[in-house]
Amino acid sequence: MLGRRIIRQIGAGGRRGPAMWLVGLAIAALFQYWTVPSARAAEGGISYYLPGLYGDIAAGLAPEPGHYWFTTNTYYTATPTDPILPGQIDGEIDGALYLNLIRGFWVTDKKILGARYAASVRIPLLKVSVDADVQTPLGPASLAFDDFGLGDIGIIPVSLYWQLGRLNLNLYQTVTAPTGDYDVANLATVSRNQWSFDTVLAATWLDLDAGIEVTVIPGILVNTQNPTTNYRSGTEFHMDVMVNRIFSPKFAMGLHGSFYRQITGDSGTGAVLGSFKGRASSIGPALIYRPKVAGRQGYLSLKWLHEFDVENRFEGNLFTLTAGIKF
Repeated sequence: MLGRRIIRQIGAGGRRGPAMWLVGLAIAALFQYWTVPSARAAEGGISYYLPGLYGDIAAGLAPEPGHYWFTTNTYYTATPTDPILPGQIDGEIDGALYLNLIRGFWVTDKKILGARYAASVRIPLLKVSVDADVQTPLGPASLAFDDFGLGDIGIIPVSLYWQLGRLNLNLYQTVTAPTGDYDVANLATVSRNQWSFDTVLAATWLDLDAGIEVTVIPGILVNTQNPTTNYRSGTEFHMDVMVNRIFSPKFAMGLHGSFYRQITGDSGTGAVLGSFKGRASSIGPALIYRPKVAGRQGYLSLKWLHEFDVENRFEGNLFTLTAGIKF
């Protein structure tokens, strides 16, 4: 883990005492902003949920039996929607996330309750950075934090697919474990240091005659308490929506979006500022291409989502590039 922390103080009239006080105040304010997370809803103003990562096309449709591997490269740039300490410290905070998410799927021909059974694992590799330029009555200060490493691994032990004519359903449970290296003093740590349980239902309406596919993917994400900060993020509702025009068996394009609401407040002794709830939405275009690679079915998708209607969370733009292949 890099866990790098850089602190630079500019100005302050050349007086060492006020200068050191300024840096200390800036650090304390930013540390409070992240480690007292009720100021932003969901610890750190972030979540295991990221829009656009729950599928690109026909997510409710059962794949053919076999083994599938996907790698999704995501770049997310954002700023928080709330000031650091209103009336005391003003400034700008910029966050950036690079995520390489490796996903393995095992799809069987076995049936459970009339549904095809599958299982999956998700392994994230992250590079996170946070930069802040803080303005106080004594002058400006700049701080930077970053981290790189293995994040928190997710496992889907049960994934069930049903086909009901043109309606296709996929019900699954994701369990995310705190496997990443957590550093409470690093504002850009790659781990959330908590368990989470995400119950998801993907529903796809597929009309190949008309070349139209519509998918809605709602989910409920329940978080446990972070034992280091004694902070428990509230329960989160999220929904991804995608409408795709299928031009051929190889190519499709569409309009995708997401809807996020934190439906219960944050809790625990670490939530000293009270219970706050976050919200966000996003929308953007997507391209999907399914070529043959060495005789195997390949997969490529490109997506851009712009966030809006954001409260108590980071707000920005998310770009994803996914490649996959069936074995």
